[in-house]
Amino acid sequence: MLKRLRGNHPVVFCILCEVVFLASLFVGGTVLTLVLLFAGADLAALDEYLITILQEAVGALVAVLILRRTRRTGVLGRRGCGFFNGLLVGMYPLVIIGFSAFNALAGEKPDLPLKPAGQIVTFLAGMMMVGVAEEFIFRGVIAQTLLEHYGTSRRGVWTACILSGILFGGAHLTNLLASAPLGVLMQCVFAASLGTLFAAIYFRTGNIWVTVFLHGCMDITSMLIGGLYGTTTVADSVSTYDISMLASLAVYLIPTAFLLRKSRLGEVELYSGGIPKK
Repeated sequence: MLKRLRGNHPVVFCILCEVVFLASLFVGGTVLTLVLLFAGADLAALDEYLITILQEAVGALVAVLILRRTRRTGVLGRRGCGFFNGLLVGMYPLVIIGFSAFNALAGEKPDLPLKPAGQIVTFLAGMMMVGVAEEFIFRGVIAQTLLEHYGTSRRGVWTACILSGILFGGAHLTNLLASAPLGVLMQCVFAASLGTLFAAIYFRTGNIWVTVFLHGCMDITSMLIGGLYGTTTVADSVSTYDISMLASLAVYLIPTAFLLRKSRLGEVELYSGGIPKK
């Protein structure tokens, strides 16, 4: 059924996969919370990033199951241009990650002791697990489905990138449950433009682990001070986003246009696994 829906109604399939993925995160978190309550755990004292690891693991499993049901698990093992060559393609977000990390540590470091080593490890692992789960579903399932439908022509690649980016941005509306509406809206704009860039990197490299790595590192740097010193939560951080986040449209869409310039589109076809131009 899923395979037929994917072939006949790819956009509906992608929306359904996103809804199922987000629902799995909610259900996984709820079940975990109930289990801990019955076990007598003090929820207020629990490490939020440990819960994140478990939630995102459920989401990653759901994405893998969808890939299995649609016979697309090969995207997880596809080498493409190779991981390190792929990082060269993704050099732009790598530079942003490095700059953001330096700026946070040099200019925002509080006069507080670091959190315990175990909590720092769960913070790093939690953010990387977000990268794994979201890349599996939004690039491995959704972007891949859209590319197969629209083809590797210039118009097809752009359509697949933009639509998958919009779906990625829309997924962040779930943060309305915990963060300020304006901050969430700006996060959606930011995520949509970043998701478009990640789709372009994925298509250019044919290696999903490149975007998994970039995504995880970007999430780490976005919460670096909070993760190392416990000064803020993810929900509080999102609430601080303002209209300056609109700049992300240029920050991420201009390099997307550079990656998808006409002279490089042949690489998308090469690493796509034989998807026609249409």
